[in-house]
Amino acid sequence: MAVPVGAQGSPAGGDEREAIIETRQLRIFVTVYRSGSFTRAAEQLSTSQPAVSEQIRSLERRLGCRLFDRLGRSIRPTRQAEILFPRALAVLDDIRRLERDLLVEANEVSGELLLGASTIAGTYILPRIATDFRAEHPEISFEIRIADSGEIIDSVLNHDLLIGIVGTRISSARLNFFPFIEDELVLAASARRKLAPTVTLQELAELPFLLREQGSGTRKTLEEYGLKNDFDLSRLNIVAVLGSNAAVKEAIKEDLGVSVLSGISIRDELRCGRLQKIRIQGVSLKRSFYISTLKKRTLPNHYTVFLETLLGRRAAGDE
Repeated sequence: MAVPVGAQGSPAGGDEREAIIETRQLRIFVTVYRSGSFTRAAEQLSTSQPAVSEQIRSLERRLGCRLFDRLGRSIRPTRQAEILFPRALAVLDDIRRLERDLLVEANEVSGELLLGASTIAGTYILPRIATDFRAEHPEISFEIRIADSGEIIDSVLNHDLLIGIVGTRISSARLNFFPFIEDELVLAASARRKLAPTVTLQELAELPFLLREQGSGTRKTLEEYGLKNDFDLSRLNIVAVLGSNAAVKEAIKEDLGVSVLSGISIRDELRCGRLQKIRIQGVSLKRSFYISTLKKRTLPNHYTVFLETLLGRRAAGDE
């Protein structure tokens, strides 16, 4: 590390020639000043006496003044050395405190984690992970911003978010996309509706169907499936178009119709018997969620630890 000062030791600035004092030179100077000897300073610093002498001469040249008078085998600090000594101690102490504070920061897991997530990930995946993470790191607080995947990706690109969980990925040299959790889209119906465990696409087309709004991830997956398998969504008996996953779930519970929903989003309703899962013959609808980060962005330590936790969940297949 180097400390810039102007010529003659004045603060750098203006038209003065800038001199760079290295912290190593300050440490050697302080040791020589305290020991009163180049030889004893060299012993304390585990280096050679000529090396100490050269560093002091270099410091004197940088400052444009003599720091020690050489009086035969002894030395005496000059007035300039007496001025420099307390300031050198203060600089070295500041550097030690800075190094200590940075070390603490580098190992601390505390502060706010601001995360972005698409609807399913932000509503049904992250809260569970956040609860477990905070149990291990109680000094952490969370803010989870929920938006569509495109908005979350833009926020990561614009440095507004450090980590995003999204249901799609784009081609970008600036972004990482780590596969996270796989979600199966399933046909859900009210437990009150009498249906066979499996229906054909033709039978599905005859059922009252609840569709998500244009642009939702679930609807995009359905549209992509239809394009690949010659099944246009217009064949469905659409009775309502709803603007959220929660609205669709409530409408299904009231038996307004059936719909294809994220399997993750209806786990609790399936367990308690409010909804039933119906298999569509010959149809498998799956999608992945991804962890998105900027490739060249250095994450603060608490973000790094949380990212490692997310990647660990992925490796374990834990939803």
